Amino acid sequence: MQTIDQLNQTFSINDEVWFEEVSPGYPIVRVRNASAEATIALNGAHLTNYCPLNETPVIFTSNAAIYQAGKPIRGGIPVCWPWFNAHPSDDSLPAHGYARIHFWNLEKTESSQDGTRLVFSLAAQNHSKLAVMLEFHIGKDLQLALHTINTGKSRETFSEALHSYFNVSDSRKSLVHGLDGDPYMNTVGQESSHQQIGPVAFPDEVDRIYHSEHQVTIDDPESQRQIVVSKSNSQSTIIWNPGEKKGASLSDLQNDEIFRFVCAESGNVRDQSITLGPGENHILLLRIATQIQ
Repeated sequence: MQTIDQLNQTFSINDEVWFEEVSPGYPIVRVRNASAEATIALNGAHLTNYCPLNETPVIFTSNAAIYQAGKPIRGGIPVCWPWFNAHPSDDSLPAHGYARIHFWNLEKTESSQDGTRLVFSLAAQNHSKLAVMLEFHIGKDLQLALHTINTGKSRETFSEALHSYFNVSDSRKSLVHGLDGDPYMNTVGQESSHQQIGPVAFPDEVDRIYHSEHQVTIDDPESQRQIVVSKSNSQSTIIWNPGEKKGASLSDLQNDEIFRFVCAESGNVRDQSITLGPGENHILLLRIATQIQ
């Protein structure tokens, strides 16, 4: 694992990229440029803040989030990889994969006129021969590229999701546009198949897996802002908010935060999982931008 001194000596950029420790042995990277600021924990290569200049934060992270090695962070953009939800055959393995609870290596930081680029990597683990890299571009919009590489000699199947938590004033008044007509699986209670009609609303708990390649727009009327989420090489969109009852049971989420976010996750899960042959790779692209109304 890279130490705070190694990170600052090798990857800091004057007045733009620097490193701090939330607690001993738990480094984070802070980015501030002419367009935006951001924070990324090396545990999980987990972005916890993105805020364009003169705006409120676009990404939600709970004030009760746990910053501890081996623990997931509530909020931000968790990397669910190389499986989504429970492991398909081994319940002893962590939910949503191991990428979000391992420390990644920082490989590169670069500054340009249009933003700041950071590249993280995570080597193949015992569970598979899949390796992964995650690239961030932080500027007037936020771009992520999740690269998966099969380093082995046989075919490997994986699922993935960039589990983005978006900051809204009140989820009960927010709508997600762009999924009209798309099929989805409702996973609240007994699973059932449906087709979306109109925008997605959040009167209570919502947990849906859409088969969709479409761009979505989160309408936050109280903030007079729209968050536009576009993606490539992704056939799954997961929409989630725990609602009041389930949200109150989450120890790393404060009660007054339950309605402060909407999750619109981009990935490839379940029947849309990806299979790579030896030496093959897959890149999931995500772009997040805002429109002030």
